Amino acid sequence: MDDGMKHICCLLAAMVLLFLCSGCSTKETAELPADPVVAKLILAQEAAKVNYVEGETFDPTGLIVNAKMSDGTVVENVPFTLEVDTPLTRTTLFAVMRYEGKTVNQQLRITLLGNDEQYSAANMQYVPGSALEGKLFYWLGSSVTYGASACGESMADFLAKRDGAVCIKEAVSGTTLADVKKESYVQRFNSYLLSEGCAKHVDAFICQLSTNDRNMPESFGTVSGEQVREPEAFDCAMTFGAIEYIIAKVEEVWGCPVLFYVNPPLDENYETMVNGLEQIAQKWGIQIVDMYHDVAFNQLTEEQRSLYMADAIHPTRAGYRDWWLPKFEEALELAVKP
Repeated sequence: MDDGMKHICCLLAAMVLLFLCSGCSTKETAELPADPVVAKLILAQEAAKVNYVEGETFDPTGLIVNAKMSDGTVVENVPFTLEVDTPLTRTTLFAVMRYEGKTVNQQLRITLLGNDEQYSAANMQYVPGSALEGKLFYWLGSSVTYGASACGESMADFLAKRDGAVCIKEAVSGTTLADVKKESYVQRFNSYLLSEGCAKHVDAFICQLSTNDRNMPESFGTVSGEQVREPEAFDCAMTFGAIEYIIAKVEEVWGCPVLFYVNPPLDENYETMVNGLEQIAQKWGIQIVDMYHDVAFNQLTEEQRSLYMADAIHPTRAGYRDWWLPKFEEALELAVKP
């Protein structure tokens, strides 16, 4: 074999050896285990305190967070960073713990400041000598009458406690005056009138101008003529027809004063309903507890509004107790006055 062929063979042998070594190196490198990384965080132990009143500061005492790694192992009690509103607000839902790009949440329960126990009906002081003491009042409504954003307590409950009145509260959240959905005002009122426990005498009847009806303006209807007075004459599928039907039934069954109450200002649809109610009130001679047009009543500071209202529609306990209750006491004292 000449020198040229020997040189070529040597080159080929070197290339083959290099290829084989390179393959072995790549295979060995690929098989080296990667460093484990955090796959997810685990809330191993909740904070000792999860119930707060808005405005308080979250206390992370007791929180333990573990990290599950990509290789299946678990690292306990990792040094997380905490992300949470300070101070806590009514919209705070979670405290967030973060570590190595992963997060885990601690759910929090925030009580509105206006719903603190100090504002509860249980802590309302009875005041003897009220003109409303012993009077029986029937309340018909939906979430505002129920106290949906105030732990189920509304002006009816505070009036019963402070004034010694007896309050029947027939209220179901989300329902309408117009008899177009299950458990409408009309359906529930008729059911009560047919029940064995129906009161024989009521000193005053108080009904809410439902904020739910404002979402279906096509069902407002019109106010009937002066001569239309029989309950059966009204179209209860319409809001105004349902209002007139209820008034007519109260007059027929109890012959007691009728009061409708309206929320503070909301939107154009609700204003249309308020205007229609005013026409009905003039026709039937009923009283309106008017929180819509009362400018002085609605002059609240931002601090008061935050304390008194859970949202644009629903009061808190403090709102019912300190803001709305005096308005209803005044109206009912006038209604039951001999």
